[in-house]
Amino acid sequence: MRKSGLFILSLLVLLFIGYQNLSASSTQEYKMNKALCEKYINLSREALEEDNVPLAQAYAKKAIQANSWDRLAWANYNDIVQRLADDGEIPEFGTVVEQSKAEDGPSADAGPVQLEGC
Repeated sequence: MRKSGLFILSLLVLLFIGYQNLSASSTQEYKMNKALCEKYINLSREALEEDNVPLAQAYAKKAIQANSWDRLAWANYNDIVQRLADDGEIPEFGTVVEQSKAEDGPSADAGPVQLEGC
C-alpha cells in the first residue's frame, strides 16, 4: 500500500513538472522596449534629415528589433526603404525590363492582312 501511494505521488509530481515545462515552452517571450524603440526612431529621423540614409536604415532596424509590434517603427523603416528605392540604391536582383519592339512590327500601310486558315 505504501509503495502505490509513493508511486502515485511521484507520478503527480512528474506530471506537474511536465505541465510547467510545457506551458513555459509554448509561450514565447517578446521583448518590447518602447522607450528604446522611440529613441532609435528619433535617431533614424535625424540621420535621414542629414541625408545619411544607410545610418538611418541601421537605426530603423534597431527600432524594429527593440519593439517589433510598433507600427511607427515599421512605417519609419518603410519610408527609408522607399527612399533608397527612389534613389536607385536598391539592387534590381537581376530583373530585366525588355524594350518594346513595336517599331519592328508591320505598318498600317503594308496592304491587306492575310490571315491563316485552319
